[in-house]
Amino acid sequence: MSSSLVYETLKVSQPKPHVFLVELNRPKKLNAMNEQLFNDLKTCFEQLNKHDECRAIVLTGNGRTFSTGIDIMYLSNAAAASVEIDDVARKVLHNRNMIQRIQECLRAVDRCEKPIIAAIHGFCLGAGIDLIACCDIRYSSSDTTFSIKEVDMGLAADVGTLQILPKFVTNHNIFRELVYTSRKFDTNEAQQIGLISRVFDTREALLDAAMSLAHLIAQKSSIAVQGSKVNLNYARDHNVDDNFTFVRTWNSGMLLTEDIVNSIMATPVLKEKSKL
Repeated sequence: MSSSLVYETLKVSQPKPHVFLVELNRPKKLNAMNEQLFNDLKTCFEQLNKHDECRAIVLTGNGRTFSTGIDIMYLSNAAAASVEIDDVARKVLHNRNMIQRIQECLRAVDRCEKPIIAAIHGFCLGAGIDLIACCDIRYSSSDTTFSIKEVDMGLAADVGTLQILPKFVTNHNIFRELVYTSRKFDTNEAQQIGLISRVFDTREALLDAAMSLAHLIAQKSSIAVQGSKVNLNYARDHNVDDNFTFVRTWNSGMLLTEDIVNSIMATPVLKEKSKL
């Protein structure tokens, strides 16, 4: 493993060719997210985005749980720093800059052009849901408990949950209830609103399935897969006409790849014709 992929709060490995496993690595703190973890996520996913060997990523939590959300100590220190600022306007700017830094860290996950599969177990609370909102595919073990905790903390979720999830949740009635109440919910409701796609009996089965899916994706044309993700994310954030214009421009260059010729030549019909 490259020394550039070593982080204080993340554990990165390459269990299969072109597949990278990223583990939140604060198990004694139940993978609560502090400033260092946010910064490490940004650096890690920006580096994996450019890493030639990386074609698919599995994101999980090391230890008993995925993540219990933002670290209370980090919040306390941030609040204390804000209190020390006397001027109201400067206090607002300080808070705005702090929120923006966290947003940029999780947006690095969302902007990563390599498919990301979240493998969720134990607890996925608050900022943990913000993080999985930035992933492409979400698998879970059956013991997972979820909660959109921000309302109980006196604020609106500001780093992913309310900004990305409304684009693809399938049941907005239940989703809004979960947001407004902060109540805990299980994998059945998580599937019902489209937050997760598959549930597995054990964490071991969960990781095996996530790895198998990542391995399958990694065997496909990286040009096609990355192009698909770029266009899916663009479509999520733009109107239909913009989407057609973007993909037209994108594919005018990407159609030059040799992957298309190799894929066509590998079809059974052409293989049979080549024998004639």
